[in-house]
Amino acid sequence: MATFSGAMRHVKQHLDQLLPGQRVLQLCRELGHRWRKRVLDPAVTVQLFLLQLLAKVALRGLRHVAGVPVTAQAICAARTRLPLKLLMELVRQSAPVEVAQATWKGLRVYLADGMSFMTQDTAALAGQYGKARNHRGAGHGYPNPKLLALMDLEGGFIQRIITLPWHRQEFTCLWRLFKAMGAGALMLGDRGLVSFAHLAILTGQGIHGCFRLPHGQVAFGRGRNSRRRVKSLGRQDMLVRWRASGRPKWLGEKRWAPLAKRELTLRQIAFRVCRRGFRTRWAWIVTTLIDPRQYPAQELVDLYGKRWQIEVYFRDLKRTLNMSLIAAKTLMGVRKEILAFVLLYNLIRGVMQEAARRQGVESRRISFVDALRWLLWSEPGTPLPDLVVNPIRVRRAPPRRVKLARHRFPQLNRSRNELCKPPCQAIL
Repeated sequence: MATFSGAMRHVKQHLDQLLPGQRVLQLCRELGHRWRKRVLDPAVTVQLFLLQLLAKVALRGLRHVAGVPVTAQAICAARTRLPLKLLMELVRQSAPVEVAQATWKGLRVYLADGMSFMTQDTAALAGQYGKARNHRGAGHGYPNPKLLALMDLEGGFIQRIITLPWHRQEFTCLWRLFKAMGAGALMLGDRGLVSFAHLAILTGQGIHGCFRLPHGQVAFGRGRNSRRRVKSLGRQDMLVRWRASGRPKWLGEKRWAPLAKRELTLRQIAFRVCRRGFRTRWAWIVTTLIDPRQYPAQELVDLYGKRWQIEVYFRDLKRTLNMSLIAAKTLMGVRKEILAFVLLYNLIRGVMQEAARRQGVESRRISFVDALRWLLWSEPGTPLPDLVVNPIRVRRAPPRRVKLARHRFPQLNRSRNELCKPPCQAIL
């Protein structure tokens, strides 16, 4: 029968494969961090951090889970001594480089989006992150920071994260993720992240982009000054020319100066979102991939449809790993706990990648919950079995209602199957 102490050894075994304990100590030396020889050295502290998040136990019960005779106060003090740069470097190294080499027509595909979560209601955290206005009453609720993340499409590994206060929009910091992709990559983003400045910075770094357009930025004809049609490439497919219309507030003058006089030739594709029993809606995407022969319009529309996969990845991080509410009460503790969640998430994704390679399926089809359970409950040294493979499902639109009434959604008082919308199809 598997035990929690056995789970500790099992997690430590996989962590040593991902990043050996000696390498953790070596990173501490490279960062200039000094520590005394004790039970809770930096390597053991990181492993206990991951085990607590994996087993979802309190600090008082962690000594029984890990089989280490230390108190909660000692673990808390060890986390305080842990350098933040060490966790940042561990997160950076936890995303395998070979996963990013998975290509779509010779391009590495990345996803970018943001999610919100909550922290403990302290004065310091409320002042740093702020509270959302949709809570009942002024000053009530929890602080709501945002997490802007860059993930690869195939493996779902988090490459880089940026934490923002609730009142700051994600598109103001999106350009800071571009360096993590490198030249020859393709970014997929929703309509809240697209602008002339972002596309100009992307093309200047040799990166391609594919974003959904808001209705106000669609080029319908030749009459617009900043966006106008240039050439038709096919059905609902055309080249458009974008010009700078003004410096955005989030971009400094020095960075904006070389972009102000540029013109971008982009490709705009319109498609219909058809759902049985509902009106047909139109949507548009804009991309820097302007060759219609190498990148057919329907294939680009199908590729953009996979952008929803990042919402599934966020669900694994926020709901399955229970990151919806951070337990730390200090600003530095919140930052460290966020990085620990991301490190654990990438560790589980590594298990899924190995299982997918053995079973001959896509990595994103392996069950995240099954990989988590195997990592926690299997005996140390046991080989990785065949994990559960999720079937390919056509995504339906569930109602934004819950059975347990909350402040954001109304109550679900009918069968969910009755209120679910049928699947939709995107066609040119």
